[in-house]
Amino acid sequence: MSKVAQENIEPRFCEKEHLVCLNGETKCPLCGEELSSTIPTDEREISAYSREAHNRDIAGYDKSQNALCFVVIGGTVFTIGILFIFLSLQKKFNKIVGINVASFQFAICVIALLTGAVLLTIGLIGLFKALGMRKRAAAEVAYLSTLKRNGK
Repeated sequence: MSKVAQENIEPRFCEKEHLVCLNGETKCPLCGEELSSTIPTDEREISAYSREAHNRDIAGYDKSQNALCFVVIGGTVFTIGILFIFLSLQKKFNKIVGINVASFQFAICVIALLTGAVLLTIGLIGLFKALGMRKRAAAEVAYLSTLKRNGK
C-alpha cells in the first residue's frame, strides 16, 4: 500500500505541468492553476505524469551533485583558512605570543575562512533543497506506479 493511501490524502493533479501534488495543495506550485482531483485513467496520461516526475528526480540529482561540489570546495577553502591561522602566528624567542593581524597570512586566513563558510552554507542549503525535491519526485513516482499496477 502506498504512503498516500495510508495517510488518506487525496492526490491532486496539474494537467498543464503533469505534476502530482500529494501534500493537499489546491493550486499548482509551478503554474498557479487550480489542481484537479480527477485521477488519470489513460495509460499515456499516467506515463506523461511519470515521465515528468522522473525528470524532476533527475533535476534534483543534478542539483544535489552541484551542491556537493560547493560543499567540497567550501570545505577545502575553509581548511586552507584554518591552516593560514597557524602561519600568521607571531613568535618571539620560539614562543607563540599571538596572532599578527597585520600580516599577509592573516588576511588570507580571513578571506579563506569567509569564502569557505559562504560556499559551505550555499552548498548545504542547496543540498537539502535538492534532497527534498528528489523525495517529492520519488513519492510521485511511487504513487503513479500504483496507478499503473491497479489499472485505474
